[in-house]
Amino acid sequence: MARSDGVVGEVRELASHVDTAEFGATRDVPVVQVVIGDGHRGQLDMRDPRAHVWIDVLTSLHATGRPAYVEIEPDTQRITELLLPLRFLVGGIRRVDDGLEVDLVISHARHYLRRSNERFDELRAVLEAVFESRVPVLVTESSDVHEIIDVRPTGEPADDSYAQPIAPPSQA
Repeated sequence: MARSDGVVGEVRELASHVDTAEFGATRDVPVVQVVIGDGHRGQLDMRDPRAHVWIDVLTSLHATGRPAYVEIEPDTQRITELLLPLRFLVGGIRRVDDGLEVDLVISHARHYLRRSNERFDELRAVLEAVFESRVPVLVTESSDVHEIIDVRPTGEPADDSYAQPIAPPSQA
């Protein structure tokens, strides 16, 4: 499933408050205001069963300075998804029937960027550029099938700490 509303960044702020207007409720609805990256704001509706786990995860990420990937519903500002981007180097890219298979150093899983992702061309270009330049990236995947939904350079310099992949022998 393509996701165009994802935000990646450090958790800058977590603030509990009660707000009835945001959700059109007739009684107080407990929400936690979350600020991600350079000011993106979302709210956790604490009536959502996932919110209690997510607040623990966001608190831990905030304390350690690690990034989060959140999807924010534009109309209500509700956070509808929380995933953890991980830092990788791209070790290889191969075309497959429905997109790309991406080797992420040092993962042994198979990672895929599907053509069905509305950002396929953009993410493919990022993956190809960072493969060539060896710049580390933050990769966010769906939690179940290693489908890549977001890729962003970390802002760190190129990493030459691992050996280049060995090309297959030429067919002479």
